[in-house]
Amino acid sequence: MKRKNLILLILSVFILMQLVMGCRPIDEQALTFTDQATEKYLAALNDQDYSGYKEDMDAGMLEAVTEEEFLKFSSYLKENAGEYMPDSKKYSGYTTKNGNILVVYRAGYTLEEAGVVVTTVISKSIEGTYKISGSWFDSPKLRETGYE
Repeated sequence: MKRKNLILLILSVFILMQLVMGCRPIDEQALTFTDQATEKYLAALNDQDYSGYKEDMDAGMLEAVTEEEFLKFSSYLKENAGEYMPDSKKYSGYTTKNGNILVVYRAGYTLEEAGVVVTTVISKSIEGTYKISGSWFDSPKLRETGYE
C-alpha cells in the first residue's frame, strides 16, 4: 500500500510540474546550456573525471563538491544505479525558483530499469553566463540505499 501511495504522489508531482511549467516560457539559451552541461556532467561522473565535471559548475558547487566528494559520489552512483548510458537523458520539464532554473531529466542507467531522475539547477553568473549551481539524483535504488 505504501508503494502505491508513493507512486501516486510522484505522478501527482510530475503532473503538477507540467501544469506549472507550461505557464512560463524558458530561455532557450538556458535550456540549451543545461542540456549540454548535464550531458558533460553525467559523462564526467561515469569517467570519474573531476576536470570535466568542473567546467560548468559555479563557485558554490565547486566549494561544496570537492574532488574527493565527487569521486565518492561517482562510485556510489555506479554501485547503485550503474553507469549512465550516454545521450539517453530525456527532458521532462523545468520550473523556476528564486531566480534559478531547475531542469528535470530522466536518464538511462545500466542498473536502474526505470532510469534516474536527474535535476540540474542553473543560475546566471556575475559575468552573465549560465552555470550549474545544484543537482540531485533520484531513483528507487538510490532512495533505498541512501547517500552519506
